[in-house]
Amino acid sequence: MTGMPSHDVCRATRPHSRSCSGGMRQEVLRLAYALLGDREAAEDAKQEAFLAAFRSLDRMNADVAFSSWLHRNLVWAAQAVSRRAYRRREVTSDPPDWDGFGAAFEDQDRRAALLDALRALPAGAREAVVLRFYLDLPESEIARLLGCRPGTVKSRISRALRRLAASPALAELQPSRETRDVG
Repeated sequence: MTGMPSHDVCRATRPHSRSCSGGMRQEVLRLAYALLGDREAAEDAKQEAFLAAFRSLDRMNADVAFSSWLHRNLVWAAQAVSRRAYRRREVTSDPPDWDGFGAAFEDQDRRAALLDALRALPAGAREAVVLRFYLDLPESEIARLLGCRPGTVKSRISRALRRLAASPALAELQPSRETRDVG
C-alpha cells in the first residue's frame, strides 16, 4: 500500500474490516496453531499474516475473497515462523488449553495426540491436511494457496493420512475392532 493516499487505504480496507473481527482473528489463530503446534509461534504467524495481507491489499485480485488472501498470507507466515523456530527449537510442555481452541476438540488427550501426530508430518503435508480438514477447503483452493498443483495436494493429503493412520499416538485412541463392529 505504499504510495497509496491514506483515504484510498481506508477505502481499500473498509470492506475487509468485518473479516478482522474477533471471530476471524480467533479462526486465524486456531489455523496457525494447527499448522505450527505452538501458541507463541501461532500468535506471531497470525500477526505477520494480517500485516502482510493489509500491506499488500493493492496487489490482491478483486475476485479473490479477503479470507483466501489472509489464509495464503498465513501459510506463508507460518512457514517463515517455522523456519525461524527450527533454528532455535526448544522443548516445551503440553500446549495450554486456551480460549476457543478447546472447543475444536472434545477430549484433551485426543487433541494432544492429534497435534503431536500433525507435528510429525512434513510441513507441506501438514499444511495440506489442515487446510483440507480444518478449513474444509477444496483441493483446487489449497493448491492455489500453497502454490502447487491439485495433484500435488491430493498426494500430500493421501500420504499424510496414511502416516496419521499408522501413528501409534492416534492408534491407541481409536476404539478396538470389537467395539467398532458392534453397533
